[in-house]
Amino acid sequence: MKKKSALPPLNDRISFLMHRIEAKLEVICNPYFRRFDVALHNSRMLVLLLETGQARVGDLVSRMVLPQSTISHQLRELEKRKLILRKPGIADSRSVIVELTARGRQVARQCNDLSANVYEAMVDGFSPAELDRLRLQLRRIYAHLEELHAADSSAVARRSRKASAQSPK
Repeated sequence: MKKKSALPPLNDRISFLMHRIEAKLEVICNPYFRRFDVALHNSRMLVLLLETGQARVGDLVSRMVLPQSTISHQLRELEKRKLILRKPGIADSRSVIVELTARGRQVARQCNDLSANVYEAMVDGFSPAELDRLRLQLRRIYAHLEELHAADSSAVARRSRKASAQSPK
């Protein structure tokens, strides 16, 4: 069994530092995005579509790590603003493909330009090796969270099966 490390004060916890970074990104970016009637999380989806050309809704759920209902709501809003198109998949009509409209590509480019400026400010003074190490460490943290989520989901399923087996029929 792994030895637990001492829990640092909240200000030093990685999760809280990540929260603060995300909150600061929203404070910086959302006023700029308001003119396009989008928010930071929408801009990320638009830039992702700009990079990929199109995506299945399921892929967006997976990449954005948000619930299907949240992604669907955001896509409806982006479609209302005429930034994206949704259409049935060719190979599987049950799947939905999302792509940018011409206006969506224009907005996505502007979102990406702001992202580039903010990124440059964030990494100012870091060497390429430091950035590679940071990315590696963040991916490692994400992988640990994926493992925790999978283990927790398995534990919930086991508890649910056990409760079902014990309930009177």
